[in-house]
Amino acid sequence: MANHIVLLATLALYLSVSLASDHIPLQDFCVADPNSPALVNGLACKDAKLVQANDFSFSGLHLAGNTSNPVGSRVTPITVTQVPALNTLGISMDHIDYAPWGINPPHTHPRASEILTVIEG
Repeated sequence: MANHIVLLATLALYLSVSLASDHIPLQDFCVADPNSPALVNGLACKDAKLVQANDFSFSGLHLAGNTSNPVGSRVTPITVTQVPALNTLGISMDHIDYAPWGINPPHTHPRASEILTVIEG
């Protein structure tokens, strides 16, 4: 009798986990399609068959920015425009170059955070 209870409990636990998952996710990823005529919040998703590896990468991080300006820094934004796979993820990146004594001008990020990592200097 105890074996039947353990078996029934194990089966109930297994079924509750398997029935709680969605075997067909609504969206695994949404690579932006800037040429789509659809008007949505953000950019429309590219057909998954048309997604390429370069939709997930950006090759300009190694290029130095021109810092000859009053604040001595240059920001290179990396958003969904540069990396279409960032679409719908709610994230972006920046590459910032600083001249000696350059500054990060005061600014805000409503509903967002900022992490800076200094590579050299």
